[in-house]
Amino acid sequence: MQANARVIKNYRHKFLDTLSSSIKAKFDSHLMDNEQDMLGFIEGLGFIYKDIIRIKDDVEPLFPADYEIFAYLIKTYHRLLNDSIRKVVELAPEAKVLLELHAWIKEYRPSMKELEVPIAWLQPPLLDGKSQELIEDYVKLIVTKLDEWTVNLMKEETGKFTWRTKEPEQSEDGQFGMEGVVDFFHIVNQQCDLALDSNQGAVLGRVVTECSKVMRRSQQHWLQVVADESRAQVEKKPEEVPGGLVEYVIALANDQLKSADYAESLSARLEPLVSDKYKAIISQNLNEAIDGYLDVAKQCTSSLVAFVFNDIKTATGRLITPPWYTEALMPQIIETMRDYMSDYQAHLNPSIFEILVEDLLDAFLIAYLTALRRAPTRGLRMPSALDLIKSDIDSAFEFFATHKSPQDLQMNFEVLNMVVSMLTASSSMVFMDYWTFAKIHGPNLPFVEAIIKARDDFDRVQVNEIMETLRRKVKEEGIGEPAEPTIMVCHP
Repeated sequence: MQANARVIKNYRHKFLDTLSSSIKAKFDSHLMDNEQDMLGFIEGLGFIYKDIIRIKDDVEPLFPADYEIFAYLIKTYHRLLNDSIRKVVELAPEAKVLLELHAWIKEYRPSMKELEVPIAWLQPPLLDGKSQELIEDYVKLIVTKLDEWTVNLMKEETGKFTWRTKEPEQSEDGQFGMEGVVDFFHIVNQQCDLALDSNQGAVLGRVVTECSKVMRRSQQHWLQVVADESRAQVEKKPEEVPGGLVEYVIALANDQLKSADYAESLSARLEPLVSDKYKAIISQNLNEAIDGYLDVAKQCTSSLVAFVFNDIKTATGRLITPPWYTEALMPQIIETMRDYMSDYQAHLNPSIFEILVEDLLDAFLIAYLTALRRAPTRGLRMPSALDLIKSDIDSAFEFFATHKSPQDLQMNFEVLNMVVSMLTASSSMVFMDYWTFAKIHGPNLPFVEAIIKARDDFDRVQVNEIMETLRRKVKEEGIGEPAEPTIMVCHP
C-alpha cells in the first residue's frame, strides 16, 4: 500500500510535468514557425488568451481543488512566454519588431486582469520589468541604421559632387538637383512613422532628435565639401580640377532649400500628434535642422558669388587706378556678372536666386568701396574721376535693376551716392555731406581720410584741416557706430 501511494504521488508530478512540456512545445513550435517573421510571432501570441479561457472554462472543473491547476498553468504559460520573448530579443530583431513587442508587453497585464488572473501569478514580470529597454534598443537600432544609410547616401552624393563626371539632374523647370534628398527624407519619414506606432511621444521625440543630429552631421560635411571644392576651383589651374562645379553648387543649393521644406513639412505633420512637451522637442530639433540647411544654401550662394569675382578680380583690382581712366573696366565687369547671373537664374530656385542677387550686390559694393579706399594719394583726377565714378555707378545700378526693383536698389546704392557727395563737396562743405554719411554708417574716419587724400584738387594742408574738423565734430557730437552693421563694416 505504501509503494502504491508513492506511485500515485509521482504520477501527479509527472502529469503536471507533461502538461508543462506540452505548453513548452507549443511555444517552441510557435517560435520556430515564425523564425523568419517575428511580427507574425507577436501577432500569434493571442493563443495564450484563448488557452486561458479554455482552461478556466473546461479544464479547471476537471481537477480537484488542491491541484490549483488554474494557477499552475497560468504561471507555466507566463514563465514560458517570458522565455520565448527573451529568445526573440536575443535574436536582435528589426526596429518594428521591438516596437510591436513593447506594445504587446504593455497590454499583457491589463489583458490578463480582464481574464481575472491575479498579478501575483505573473511573476517575475516579463523581461524582469525592463520592457522599456526595448525602446532604448529600438532607438539605438534606428540611430545605427540611419547612420549607415546616411553614410552610404552621402558617400554617393559627395562622390557625384567631387568627381562631376556628368551634369546633375535637371527638373522640368530647369532647376539642377541631386536624387539623395528625396531618398533621405523618405527614410526619415519611415522611421518617424514607425515611432508613431509606439504611441509614445517620448519615442517620437527621441527619433526626431536623432534624425536631426544626422541632418546636422550631413550639413557640416557639405559645408566642408563646398569650401574645399570652391577653394580648389579658385586656387588651382582649370585643367587640375573637374569641370561642372558651378552646376553642382547650384544643384546643392536647390537641394538644401528642398530639404528645409521637407523638414518643415515633417515638423508640421508630427507636432499636432504629441503633447506640448514633445512638440517643443520636435520643433526645436527640426528648426535647428532647417537653419542648418539654409546655412549650406548660403554657403553655396557665397561660392557662386566667389566664382564671379574670381573671373573679374583683375578688372576690379584695376578700379580707381591709372588704367581705370583709359580701360573700359566697368563694362567688362558688368558683362561678366550678366553672363553668370543668366546661367544662375536659369537653374536656381527663385528664392535662392533672390538671396544670390543680394550677395552679389553686396560683393560689388564692397569691391567698389575697397577700390575707393585704396586709391593712391591724389590719384583721383578731378573732375574726370568723379564723372567716371558716376558712370560706373549708373552702369552697375542699371544692371542690378534687372534683378531687383529700382526703388529697393536705391537703398543699396545710397552709400556710393554719399561717397560721391563727399567727393563733390568743397573743402568747407565736406563736413555736411560727411555728417549725413556718418549718421548712418558711423565715423569710418580712415575710409573718409583715404578718399579725401585721393582727391587731387585738395592739397595736404586742406586735407589736414578737413580731417581735423571731422575728428573734432565726431568727438563733440558723439558720433558712434550704428546699432546695426552696414556695408561699411565689410570693406578692408
